Amino acid sequence: MVAGVKEIQKHFKMTDGFDLFCRHWKADGESRKSVVCIHSIGGHSEVFRVMGQDLAEDGIEVYALDLRGFGNSKEKGLPRGDTKDFNRHLRDLGEVVGFVRKRHLKNRVYMFGWSLGVLYTLWYSANHPDSLDGIILAAPYWVGSMPLIYRTNISSMLVSAPETIYDTYKTWSREFKESAEGKILRQDPLFTTKRSWRWLGGVKETLSDRVLQNASQTEKPTLIILGGKDDKDIRDGAKQLLESVAAKDKSIQPFPDADHFFYHALFFKTTAKHDQAKRKRVTSVVKDWLNAH
Repeated sequence: MVAGVKEIQKHFKMTDGFDLFCRHWKADGESRKSVVCIHSIGGHSEVFRVMGQDLAEDGIEVYALDLRGFGNSKEKGLPRGDTKDFNRHLRDLGEVVGFVRKRHLKNRVYMFGWSLGVLYTLWYSANHPDSLDGIILAAPYWVGSMPLIYRTNISSMLVSAPETIYDTYKTWSREFKESAEGKILRQDPLFTTKRSWRWLGGVKETLSDRVLQNASQTEKPTLIILGGKDDKDIRDGAKQLLESVAAKDKSIQPFPDADHFFYHALFFKTTAKHDQAKRKRVTSVVKDWLNAH
């Protein structure tokens, strides 16, 4: 824990009565910026702890939510990885941004998506252009990097068995299963490798298939951060997104020796695999960009 920074765990009450879980890293001192963070596929808000603490230490309010159906926002009667209504699932984003704006009336507000969270961020930015002052996209995960089984089976499964759960662990490579990150994910009780076909269908049809269209409607300042050792599909997709984003103020910051987890600056736990100095490089780039915007 960074000295002077508090992590507050809370729930936002959605307009349909659902309690959406959120972690808030409260700014140390006076704040002028607020950031709403969106996690990766199967994940939850804890992945932003390192980033949240470092940004909050610099006077930035950081809120990271557990998307409805995931983490501590699991829906009653459903397994993690499933949500009854994908459109309602998306509306939560606007309500959270509204809560954050009301609590910090003078602050500029940004959205930060990591991995699959990039798709949510671009969708929100395109559909609510006056709601944000800028966006940060880390390691963009979209249709080009979706496993083939998602892309080929979704349509038929949405018709025949939309609530069926598909366990994506079987798509993991042996190398990733045996990696430190893979083992940590499997042991995390809030992380899930399981997804319902109806949730996957919502992601594909509403977010992934429209990602370039959403990017072309995004005019707010945009920062993309990218690991040079991430998957080629993600690296190529990030460059395509940069070209597609309509904003005049847009940039991409590569970290040549980083993978998808940015030296664990975006991960559930830090390990001896990477040192703190490398994580600081990532959080400093984000911090400097926010302070400049």
